[in-house]
Amino acid sequence: MISLVEFSVALALIAISIVLLRFRSDHKHRRLNDQITNEMPSGVITVNRQGSIIGHNRASERIFEGTLSSTVLRDLVSESDRLQNLLDRCINAGDVFTRVEFHVPIAPQHEKRIGINLSPIRNKKGGIEGAICLLSDLTEIVDLQNQVKLKENFAALGEMSAGIAHEFKNSIATVLGYAQLSAGETSTEVLHTYAKEIEKESNSMSTIVADFLNFARPVNPSILDVDMDTLLESVIGDVRASRPGEYELIRTSQVRAIVGCDATLIRQMFLNVLLNAVESATGNPEVKGRITVAMENIRERENYSVRIVIEDNGPGIPVHELTKIFYPFFTTKPGGTGLGLSLVQKIVMAHNGRIEVQNTEPHGARFLLTFPIGH
Repeated sequence: MISLVEFSVALALIAISIVLLRFRSDHKHRRLNDQITNEMPSGVITVNRQGSIIGHNRASERIFEGTLSSTVLRDLVSESDRLQNLLDRCINAGDVFTRVEFHVPIAPQHEKRIGINLSPIRNKKGGIEGAICLLSDLTEIVDLQNQVKLKENFAALGEMSAGIAHEFKNSIATVLGYAQLSAGETSTEVLHTYAKEIEKESNSMSTIVADFLNFARPVNPSILDVDMDTLLESVIGDVRASRPGEYELIRTSQVRAIVGCDATLIRQMFLNVLLNAVESATGNPEVKGRITVAMENIRERENYSVRIVIEDNGPGIPVHELTKIFYPFFTTKPGGTGLGLSLVQKIVMAHNGRIEVQNTEPHGARFLLTFPIGH
Protein backbone atom coordinates (compact mmCIF):
# COMPACT_ATOMS: atom_id res chain seq x y z
CA MET A 1 0.00 0.00 0.00
CA ILE A 2 1.49 3.34 -1.15
CA SER A 3 1.50 6.00 1.53
CA LEU A 4 0.19 9.50 0.96
CA VAL A 5 3.74 10.89 1.12
CA GLU A 6 4.99 8.43 -1.49
CA PHE A 7 2.00 9.26 -3.71
CA SER A 8 2.68 13.00 -3.39
CA VAL A 9 6.36 12.49 -4.21
CA ALA A 10 5.41 10.41 -7.24
CA LEU A 11 3.07 13.16 -8.49
CA ALA A 12 5.81 15.76 -7.97
CA LEU A 13 8.29 13.64 -9.92
CA ILE A 14 5.79 13.23 -12.76
CA ALA A 15 5.16 16.98 -12.83
CA ILE A 16 8.90 17.72 -12.87
CA SER A 17 9.38 15.17 -15.65
CA ILE A 18 6.65 16.83 -17.72
CA VAL A 19 8.20 20.26 -17.18
CA LEU A 20 11.65 18.96 -18.13
CA LEU A 21 10.25 17.31 -21.26
CA ARG A 22 8.50 20.53 -22.24
CA PHE A 23 11.64 22.54 -21.52
CA ARG A 24 13.74 20.18 -23.62
CA SER A 25 11.14 20.28 -26.41
CA ASP A 26 10.88 24.10 -26.26
CA HIS A 27 14.66 24.36 -26.04
CA LYS A 28 14.98 22.09 -29.07
CA HIS A 29 12.45 24.18 -31.01
CA ARG A 30 14.21 27.38 -29.98
CA ARG A 31 17.54 26.00 -31.13
CA LEU A 32 15.98 24.95 -34.44
CA ASN A 33 14.35 28.36 -34.88
CA ASP A 34 17.62 30.12 -34.03
CA GLN A 35 19.49 27.94 -36.52
CA ILE A 36 16.98 28.66 -39.31
CA THR A 37 16.94 32.38 -38.53
CA ASN A 38 20.73 32.63 -38.51
CA GLU A 39 20.99 30.83 -41.86
CA MET A 40 18.51 33.19 -43.54
CA PRO A 41 20.08 35.49 -46.19
CA SER A 42 17.73 38.29 -45.13
CA GLY A 43 18.19 40.24 -41.95
CA VAL A 44 15.74 39.74 -39.09
CA ILE A 45 15.41 42.14 -36.15
CA THR A 46 12.80 42.00 -33.42
CA VAL A 47 11.90 44.99 -31.26
CA ASN A 48 9.68 45.54 -28.24
CA ARG A 49 6.92 48.13 -27.92
CA GLN A 50 9.48 50.82 -27.14
CA GLY A 51 11.36 50.16 -30.38
CA SER A 52 14.37 48.64 -28.62
CA ILE A 53 16.10 45.73 -30.34
CA ILE A 54 15.62 42.45 -28.47
CA GLY A 55 16.97 40.06 -31.08
CA HIS A 56 18.63 39.83 -34.50
CA ASN A 57 20.26 37.27 -36.77
CA ARG A 58 23.69 37.08 -38.40
CA ALA A 59 22.49 38.51 -41.72
CA SER A 60 21.53 41.72 -39.90
CA GLU A 61 25.09 42.04 -38.63
CA ARG A 62 26.40 41.63 -42.19
CA ILE A 63 24.00 44.22 -43.56
CA PHE A 64 24.93 46.83 -40.95
CA GLU A 65 28.63 45.90 -41.08
CA GLY A 66 29.27 46.13 -37.36
CA THR A 67 27.11 49.20 -36.79
CA LEU A 68 24.41 47.08 -35.14
CA SER A 69 25.53 48.34 -31.75
CA SER A 70 22.53 50.55 -31.13
CA THR A 71 19.75 49.14 -29.02
CA VAL A 72 17.11 51.33 -30.72
CA LEU A 73 15.94 50.45 -34.24
CA ARG A 74 15.34 54.03 -35.41
CA ASP A 75 18.98 54.98 -34.74
CA LEU A 76 20.22 52.58 -37.41
CA VAL A 77 18.94 54.60 -40.37
CA SER A 78 19.31 58.18 -41.56
CA GLU A 79 15.53 58.70 -41.79
CA SER A 80 15.02 57.96 -38.10
CA ASP A 81 11.80 59.98 -37.68
CA ARG A 82 10.19 58.30 -40.67
CA LEU A 83 11.08 54.82 -39.42
CA GLN A 84 9.80 55.67 -35.92
CA ASN A 85 6.50 56.84 -37.41
CA LEU A 86 6.05 53.54 -39.29
CA LEU A 87 7.08 51.56 -36.22
CA ASP A 88 4.53 53.40 -34.05
CA ARG A 89 1.77 52.65 -36.56
CA CYS A 90 2.86 48.99 -36.73
CA ILE A 91 2.89 48.53 -32.93
CA ASN A 92 -0.11 50.67 -32.03
CA ALA A 93 -2.44 50.05 -35.00
CA GLY A 94 -1.16 46.72 -36.36
CA ASP A 95 -0.26 48.20 -39.77
CA VAL A 96 2.03 46.16 -42.01
CA PHE A 97 4.63 47.86 -44.24
CA THR A 98 6.49 46.24 -47.13
CA ARG A 99 9.70 47.23 -48.93
CA VAL A 100 10.13 50.68 -47.41
CA GLU A 101 13.56 52.00 -48.36
CA PHE A 102 16.02 53.67 -45.98
CA HIS A 103 19.64 54.83 -46.03
CA VAL A 104 22.10 53.31 -43.57
CA PRO A 105 25.30 55.28 -42.81
CA ILE A 106 28.15 52.77 -42.69
CA ALA A 107 31.21 55.01 -42.85
CA PRO A 108 32.02 58.59 -43.87
CA GLN A 109 31.08 59.11 -47.53
CA HIS A 110 29.52 55.64 -47.66
CA GLU A 111 25.99 54.43 -47.04
CA LYS A 112 23.80 51.49 -47.90
CA ARG A 113 20.25 51.34 -49.20
CA ILE A 114 18.05 48.78 -47.44
CA GLY A 115 14.46 47.67 -47.78
CA ILE A 116 12.51 47.11 -44.57
CA ASN A 117 9.33 45.09 -43.99
CA LEU A 118 7.53 45.67 -40.68
CA SER A 119 4.96 43.36 -39.12
CA PRO A 120 3.48 43.31 -35.60
CA ILE A 121 4.30 40.50 -33.15
CA ARG A 122 1.15 39.34 -31.38
CA ASN A 123 0.75 37.25 -28.25
CA LYS A 124 -1.78 34.47 -27.73
CA LYS A 125 -4.45 36.97 -26.73
CA GLY A 126 -3.95 39.03 -29.90
CA GLY A 127 -2.14 41.88 -28.19
CA ILE A 128 0.85 43.45 -29.92
CA GLU A 129 4.09 42.98 -28.00
CA GLY A 130 6.48 44.41 -30.56
CA ALA A 131 7.45 44.18 -34.21
CA ILE A 132 9.53 42.01 -36.49
CA CYS A 133 11.68 43.74 -39.07
CA LEU A 134 12.84 41.92 -42.23
CA LEU A 135 15.80 43.56 -44.00
CA SER A 136 17.08 43.37 -47.57
CA ASP A 137 20.30 44.95 -48.78
CA LEU A 138 19.31 46.88 -51.93
CA THR A 139 22.62 48.68 -52.45
CA GLU A 140 23.80 46.64 -55.45
CA ILE A 141 20.34 46.66 -57.01
CA VAL A 142 20.09 50.45 -56.67
CA ASP A 143 23.58 50.90 -58.15
CA LEU A 144 22.61 48.72 -61.10
CA GLN A 145 19.40 50.68 -61.60
CA ASN A 146 21.38 53.92 -61.56
CA GLN A 147 23.73 52.57 -64.22
CA VAL A 148 20.80 51.53 -66.40
CA LYS A 149 19.19 54.92 -65.84
CA LEU A 150 22.43 56.67 -66.81
CA LYS A 151 22.57 54.70 -70.08
CA GLU A 152 18.92 55.55 -70.74
CA ASN A 153 19.65 59.22 -70.06
CA PHE A 154 22.51 59.16 -72.57
CA ALA A 155 20.23 57.52 -75.12
CA ALA A 156 17.52 60.11 -74.45
CA LEU A 157 20.12 62.88 -74.77
CA GLY A 158 21.12 61.51 -78.17
CA GLU A 159 17.51 61.43 -79.34
CA MET A 160 16.95 64.92 -77.94
CA SER A 161 20.01 66.28 -79.77
CA ALA A 162 18.84 64.66 -82.99
CA GLY A 163 15.41 66.24 -82.53
CA ILE A 164 16.85 69.70 -81.96
CA ALA A 165 19.18 69.33 -84.96
CA HIS A 166 16.31 68.21 -87.18
CA GLU A 167 14.05 71.10 -86.19
CA PHE A 168 16.80 73.69 -86.55
CA LYS A 169 17.98 72.25 -89.88
CA ASN A 170 14.48 72.59 -91.35
CA SER A 171 13.98 76.11 -90.04
CA ILE A 172 17.43 77.33 -91.10
CA ALA A 173 16.96 75.84 -94.58
CA THR A 174 13.67 77.75 -94.88
CA VAL A 175 15.24 81.02 -93.69
CA LEU A 176 18.19 80.66 -96.06
CA GLY A 177 15.86 79.85 -98.93
CA TYR A 178 13.77 82.98 -98.46
CA ALA A 179 16.91 85.05 -97.87
CA GLN A 180 18.36 83.90 -101.22
CA LEU A 181 15.08 84.63 -102.98
CA SER A 182 15.00 88.08 -101.43
CA ALA A 183 18.44 88.95 -102.86
CA GLY A 184 17.12 89.08 -106.43
CA GLU A 185 13.57 90.26 -105.72
CA THR A 186 12.52 93.86 -106.46
CA SER A 187 8.81 93.67 -105.62
CA THR A 188 8.11 95.22 -102.21
CA GLU A 189 5.00 93.07 -101.77
CA VAL A 190 6.88 89.83 -102.44
CA LEU A 191 9.74 90.90 -100.17
CA HIS A 192 7.19 91.57 -97.44
CA THR A 193 5.86 88.03 -97.88
CA TYR A 194 9.38 86.58 -97.66
CA ALA A 195 10.07 88.63 -94.53
CA LYS A 196 6.90 87.24 -92.91
CA GLU A 197 8.01 83.67 -93.62
CA ILE A 198 11.49 84.35 -92.22
CA GLU A 199 9.91 85.86 -89.11
CA LYS A 200 7.65 82.82 -88.76
CA GLU A 201 10.57 80.38 -88.88
CA SER A 202 12.64 82.54 -86.52
CA ASN A 203 9.78 82.52 -84.01
CA SER A 204 9.54 78.74 -84.41
CA MET A 205 13.23 78.34 -83.54
CA SER A 206 12.82 80.71 -80.60
CA THR A 207 9.90 78.62 -79.32
CA ILE A 208 11.94 75.42 -79.60
CA VAL A 209 14.81 76.96 -77.62
CA ALA A 210 12.43 78.32 -74.95
CA ASP A 211 10.63 74.98 -74.63
CA PHE A 212 13.91 73.10 -74.46
CA LEU A 213 15.31 75.38 -71.76
CA ASN A 214 12.06 75.03 -69.84
CA PHE A 215 12.33 71.25 -70.11
CA ALA A 216 16.05 71.14 -69.24
CA ARG A 217 15.71 73.42 -66.23
CA PRO A 218 15.72 71.46 -62.94
CA VAL A 219 12.30 71.15 -61.33
CA ASN A 220 12.47 72.42 -57.75
CA PRO A 221 8.89 72.33 -56.48
CA SER A 222 7.82 74.54 -53.59
CA ILE A 223 5.68 72.10 -51.64
CA LEU A 224 2.54 73.40 -49.96
CA ASP A 225 -0.78 71.78 -49.06
CA VAL A 226 -3.08 72.23 -52.08
CA ASP A 227 -6.72 71.27 -52.55
CA MET A 228 -6.35 69.28 -55.78
CA ASP A 229 -10.07 69.40 -56.57
CA THR A 230 -10.21 73.20 -56.42
CA LEU A 231 -7.04 73.53 -58.50
CA LEU A 232 -8.30 71.12 -61.15
CA GLU A 233 -11.66 72.91 -61.38
CA SER A 234 -9.83 76.21 -61.90
CA VAL A 235 -7.70 74.76 -64.71
CA ILE A 236 -10.79 73.30 -66.42
CA GLY A 237 -12.32 76.79 -66.37
CA ASP A 238 -9.17 78.22 -67.97
CA VAL A 239 -9.23 75.60 -70.72
CA ARG A 240 -12.89 76.28 -71.52
CA ALA A 241 -12.16 80.01 -71.72
CA SER A 242 -9.00 79.71 -73.84
CA ARG A 243 -10.25 76.96 -76.18
CA PRO A 244 -13.88 77.69 -77.06
CA GLY A 245 -15.52 75.25 -79.45
CA GLU A 246 -18.05 72.51 -80.02
CA TYR A 247 -16.84 70.02 -77.46
CA GLU A 248 -17.70 68.85 -73.94
CA LEU A 249 -15.32 69.09 -71.02
CA ILE A 250 -17.03 67.68 -67.95
CA ARG A 251 -16.28 66.26 -64.51
CA THR A 252 -17.62 62.77 -63.93
CA SER A 253 -16.45 62.42 -60.32
CA GLN A 254 -14.65 64.54 -57.79
CA VAL A 255 -13.36 64.17 -54.26
CA ARG A 256 -11.54 66.42 -51.85
CA ALA A 257 -7.84 65.62 -51.65
CA ILE A 258 -5.17 67.73 -49.99
CA VAL A 259 -1.85 67.10 -51.74
CA GLY A 260 1.58 68.44 -50.91
CA CYS A 261 2.67 69.93 -54.23
CA ASP A 262 3.74 73.01 -56.17
CA ALA A 263 0.44 74.52 -57.36
CA THR A 264 2.06 76.41 -60.26
CA LEU A 265 3.75 73.30 -61.66
CA ILE A 266 0.68 71.11 -61.19
CA ARG A 267 -1.47 73.75 -62.93
CA GLN A 268 0.95 73.74 -65.88
CA MET A 269 0.82 69.94 -65.96
CA PHE A 270 -3.00 69.85 -66.01
CA LEU A 271 -3.11 72.53 -68.73
CA ASN A 272 -0.78 70.56 -71.00
CA VAL A 273 -2.70 67.29 -70.62
CA LEU A 274 -6.13 68.91 -70.99
CA LEU A 275 -5.14 71.01 -74.03
CA ASN A 276 -3.74 67.87 -75.67
CA ALA A 277 -7.03 66.11 -74.95
CA VAL A 278 -9.03 69.00 -76.47
CA GLU A 279 -6.89 68.97 -79.63
CA SER A 280 -7.31 65.21 -79.98
CA ALA A 281 -11.06 65.25 -79.34
CA THR A 282 -11.77 68.11 -81.76
CA GLY A 283 -9.64 66.76 -84.60
CA ASN A 284 -12.55 64.96 -86.27
CA PRO A 285 -15.33 67.38 -87.35
CA GLU A 286 -17.77 64.47 -87.80
CA VAL A 287 -17.65 63.52 -84.11
CA LYS A 288 -18.40 65.89 -81.26
CA GLY A 289 -15.41 66.11 -78.99
CA ARG A 290 -15.79 64.89 -75.42
CA ILE A 291 -13.27 65.08 -72.57
CA THR A 292 -14.06 63.65 -69.15
CA VAL A 293 -12.17 64.29 -65.94
CA ALA A 294 -12.52 62.08 -62.87
CA MET A 295 -10.75 62.16 -59.54
CA GLU A 296 -10.71 59.53 -56.80
CA ASN A 297 -8.86 58.65 -53.63
CA ILE A 298 -7.21 55.24 -53.71
CA ARG A 299 -5.18 53.09 -51.35
CA GLU A 300 -2.24 51.07 -52.64
CA ARG A 301 -0.96 48.80 -49.87
CA GLU A 302 -0.13 51.16 -47.02
CA ASN A 303 -0.03 54.28 -49.21
CA TYR A 304 -2.86 56.70 -49.93
CA SER A 305 -3.00 58.48 -53.27
CA VAL A 306 -5.24 60.65 -55.42
CA ARG A 307 -5.76 59.63 -59.04
CA ILE A 308 -6.91 61.98 -61.79
CA VAL A 309 -8.17 60.34 -64.99
CA ILE A 310 -8.41 62.50 -68.13
CA GLU A 311 -10.04 60.76 -71.10
CA ASP A 312 -10.89 61.95 -74.61
CA ASN A 313 -12.77 60.44 -77.57
CA GLY A 314 -10.13 61.36 -80.15
CA PRO A 315 -8.39 58.92 -82.48
CA GLY A 316 -6.21 57.48 -79.72
CA ILE A 317 -2.50 56.78 -79.90
CA PRO A 318 -0.98 54.19 -82.25
CA VAL A 319 0.18 51.19 -80.23
CA HIS A 320 3.76 51.44 -81.48
CA GLU A 321 3.91 55.06 -80.27
CA LEU A 322 2.54 54.53 -76.75
CA THR A 323 6.01 53.99 -75.30
CA LYS A 324 7.44 57.04 -77.09
CA ILE A 325 5.00 59.83 -76.30
CA PHE A 326 7.03 61.03 -73.29
CA TYR A 327 10.28 61.15 -75.29
CA PRO A 328 11.58 64.70 -75.79
CA PHE A 329 10.91 66.00 -79.32
CA PHE A 330 8.64 63.08 -80.20
CA THR A 331 5.41 64.47 -81.63
CA THR A 332 2.74 63.52 -84.14
CA LYS A 333 1.25 67.03 -84.29
CA PRO A 334 2.24 69.37 -87.14
CA GLY A 335 4.20 72.25 -85.65
CA GLY A 336 4.53 70.57 -82.25
CA THR A 337 7.86 70.59 -80.42
CA GLY A 338 7.30 67.28 -78.65
CA LEU A 339 8.27 68.69 -75.26
CA GLY A 340 4.82 69.16 -73.69
CA LEU A 341 4.27 65.62 -72.43
CA SER A 342 7.97 65.27 -71.55
CA LEU A 343 7.59 68.26 -69.24
CA VAL A 344 4.36 66.79 -67.82
CA GLN A 345 6.19 63.56 -66.94
CA LYS A 346 9.04 65.53 -65.38
CA ILE A 347 6.64 67.49 -63.16
CA VAL A 348 4.82 64.31 -62.10
CA MET A 349 8.09 62.58 -61.16
CA ALA A 350 9.26 65.65 -59.22
CA HIS A 351 6.18 65.14 -57.00
CA ASN A 352 6.84 61.38 -56.50
CA GLY A 353 3.83 60.61 -58.67
CA ARG A 354 3.37 58.55 -61.79
CA ILE A 355 1.70 59.04 -65.17
CA GLU A 356 0.22 56.30 -67.34
CA VAL A 357 -1.40 56.40 -70.77
CA GLN A 358 -3.85 53.93 -72.30
CA ASN A 359 -6.00 53.65 -75.38
CA THR A 360 -9.74 53.32 -74.80
CA GLU A 361 -12.41 51.40 -76.68
CA PRO A 362 -13.60 51.95 -79.34
CA HIS A 363 -11.25 54.93 -79.70
CA GLY A 364 -9.69 57.64 -77.59
CA ALA A 365 -6.90 58.02 -75.04
CA ARG A 366 -6.80 58.01 -71.25
CA PHE A 367 -4.17 59.63 -69.02
CA LEU A 368 -3.91 58.54 -65.39
CA LEU A 369 -2.07 60.88 -63.01
CA THR A 370 -1.42 59.52 -59.50
CA PHE A 371 0.01 61.52 -56.58
CA PRO A 372 0.69 60.44 -52.98
CA ILE A 373 -1.30 62.11 -50.22
CA GLY A 374 -1.40 61.98 -46.45
CA HIS A 375 -3.21 59.30 -44.45
